[in-house]
Amino acid sequence: MRVMAVAIVIAASATSATSVNAWAQELPDGPGRDVAVRVCGMCHEAERAASVRLTREGWESVFSKMADLGMSASDDELKQVLDYFSENFKGAASKPINLNSATSIELESVAALLRKEAAAWIAYRAKTPCKTLDDLKKVPGLSFKKIDERRDRLVCF
Repeated sequence: MRVMAVAIVIAASATSATSVNAWAQELPDGPGRDVAVRVCGMCHEAERAASVRLTREGWESVFSKMADLGMSASDDELKQVLDYFSENFKGAASKPINLNSATSIELESVAALLRKEAAAWIAYRAKTPCKTLDDLKKVPGLSFKKIDERRDRLVCF
């Protein structure tokens, strides 16, 4: 039984190391890269981070959300990661939209909701705002698949 437990731990460690190594290969060199790999690579694929382009404020919003969800990093590490992403994955894109205050037009254009889906969410959130994106699974008349596909552009505050 003890041998089996040791084998499971070794296999899990190897899988985790492989994931982190894959992350490192996908990200450009630069100050803060190693910290970004360690902090972000435990939960996310490198392709996801590498496909997003945000302003510094947008990245700040993303990292604030990740900290609320349990990301473990010191203030210094967060600054290094923010500097790294802001420099290497910068763009003109604005910060993710807050689904609890987004207009119907924002919901249609950014979240790709149909007009009736946007209306269904707006009516629902008046009584029950979301705390996480998964809360939207409960909304009648709303395709959660659309929300899930655009997680990198949507937040609940």
